[in-house]
Amino acid sequence: MRIIQVQTQAEAAGAQRISDMVGEGLRARGHDVRTVFMYRKTDAFDGDPHADFVLAEPPKGLPGQVRAAIGLAAYLRAARPDAVISYQHYGNIFGTIGARLAGVRHIVANQSGAPQTKGVMGLLSRIDRLMGVLGLYQANVVNSAWTQAQFDRYPQAYRRRIRRIDHGVPAPADDFDKASARAAFGLPRDAWLAVSSGRLTQMKNQIALVGALEQLPHVHVALAGVGPERDAIVDFAGSRGLADRLHLVGEVPTARIFEFLAAGDAYAFPSTTETFGLACVEAAISGLPVVSNDLEVMREVLTAEDGEAAAIFVKADADGMAGGLAEMLARPELMARLSAAGRRLRDKYSPATMCAGYEALLLP
Repeated sequence: MRIIQVQTQAEAAGAQRISDMVGEGLRARGHDVRTVFMYRKTDAFDGDPHADFVLAEPPKGLPGQVRAAIGLAAYLRAARPDAVISYQHYGNIFGTIGARLAGVRHIVANQSGAPQTKGVMGLLSRIDRLMGVLGLYQANVVNSAWTQAQFDRYPQAYRRRIRRIDHGVPAPADDFDKASARAAFGLPRDAWLAVSSGRLTQMKNQIALVGALEQLPHVHVALAGVGPERDAIVDFAGSRGLADRLHLVGEVPTARIFEFLAAGDAYAFPSTTETFGLACVEAAISGLPVVSNDLEVMREVLTAEDGEAAAIFVKADADGMAGGLAEMLARPELMARLSAAGRRLRDKYSPATMCAGYEALLLP
C-alpha cells in the first residue's frame, strides 16, 4: 500500500517518534510510507528521505493556517495514497478532510490527548467528536487503557471506531558508556545527574524539577529539548543560584536519545498531563530508574507485566521531585529494582507489535 502519515509540526517530540516507528515498521513490511508535516518547526527531519513539508516555517495567524490546510489537501490529492494515518489534533482534522477530498479509502486517526472542553483545544475536541460520529475516519487509535476511558461518555457511533494500540518503545541498540555520554553532551563527569527529555513547556513542568535542586545540593539536572519555557527555566534557575547545576543540551535527535539517557543516574518526569508518556517509558526501558508525577496513566504504563513498577510516583512539584530523587540517593537497592522493572517493559511495548496493529487496520 501507498501510505501517507500526516503530522502537524516537524520537531523531535513524542508523536513524531511514534510516526517514525510506524513508518519504519510498515516500510519493513513492504509498504510505501511517507510522512508529511503541515509545517517545519525545527531541523529534526531535514535529512529524512521519507519526510515532506507543506510549509517551511510555522504558520502565522489564521491565513498561515489556511495555507497549511489547503497545501496539505493539495499534497494528498497529488499523492493519491491508499491510506492516511494522522496524528495530533490538527493533523487528525485536516488530514482526514484532505484524505476524503483525495478519495482515500482507509483513514486512521490517533488520539494523542484526552478530550478538552475549553478554548481552542475544546473546539478541536468537538470537531473531532463530530468527525468520529459521522465516520469520516474508519479507525481511531488510543494508546493506553487510561486514554480509552476518557472517551467512555462519547456516543456509541464514536466509540465503536476506537482501537487500542499501545505505543511501541524501542530498546537501545547499543550500550553507551556513562562517562563518554556525559562528555558528548558537555555534562559534568562526577556529579549525580537526573535527566529529563521533552519539549520545554508549562505542561511538561520542568521548572518543578529545577526547583527540586534547592533541596538537593549535590544533584545536577540535564534537560533535553527546546520550547517556549526555556527562558523562564533559565531565569528561574538563575534567580535561585541553581544555574551551575542546570544543563540544557537542546534538541536531541532520535538517533542520539539513548546516548543522552545513558548520561543520567535517574530520570525525572514532572509532566502534568499525559496519555502515555513515551519519553518516560523510553528512559525506563533504557534502564534508568524513574521518578514520575503520580498520574494514573503513568502508573499504568510504567508497571511491568509482573506487576512491579519501574518508578517512584510523587507530586509534580519541587518538593515531590526532591523527595523522590532523595529516596533514590539514599537507597541504591531501590534504584536497581526500578531499573530491572523498566528493562522488563521491552516486551510489553514492542514496536513490531505496534506496527502490526496499524497494518491490520489498513488491510482489507
